[in-house]
Amino acid sequence: MKKLGVYSLLVAAMLFSTGCSEKNADMNVDNGAGAETSNTADSSLANGSFSALEKAANGNYFMINGQKVLIEHVYFAFDKYNLTAENKDKATSNASKLSALSADTTVTVSGNTDEWGSDEYNYALGLKRANSVKDVLVANGVTANVALVSLGESSPVCTEKTKDCWAKNRRVEHDLSK
Repeated sequence: MKKLGVYSLLVAAMLFSTGCSEKNADMNVDNGAGAETSNTADSSLANGSFSALEKAANGNYFMINGQKVLIEHVYFAFDKYNLTAENKDKATSNASKLSALSADTTVTVSGNTDEWGSDEYNYALGLKRANSVKDVLVANGVTANVALVSLGESSPVCTEKTKDCWAKNRRVEHDLSK
């Protein structure tokens, strides 16, 4: 009986230590040299008020009410979730573009971090970053449902071990769905 308890404890320790984040070692590296195009037009939307068009190095293009708009990523300093004046302007600009969406649309705001810190810390930081951007969207007229997601460090756009690369991973991205 004592062995069963020890084995159970070992299994629980192994599960706990592995964590819940999923690391994908085969990530595309974005060197920031220009727009990376991947046509992902979504024609399955009910009323056609928007569709995903392509990804750019600094955001995503969407067709919203017949106009192609760039919804920019919002970047953060190391270990920060507050918006600088520049990033608040970027989030406000995104809000003005997203305010045209109907209330039955969901804007998913995804917070991301660099690889520094524990998984738990990074998921919490990613959520705080997403919430900072959500606050600006809602305060500036976005009536669509705004959902928060924290990806922590599990979705890097750059995997090099440099300061510039880590800075690209400290971001909030936007996605749209019905």
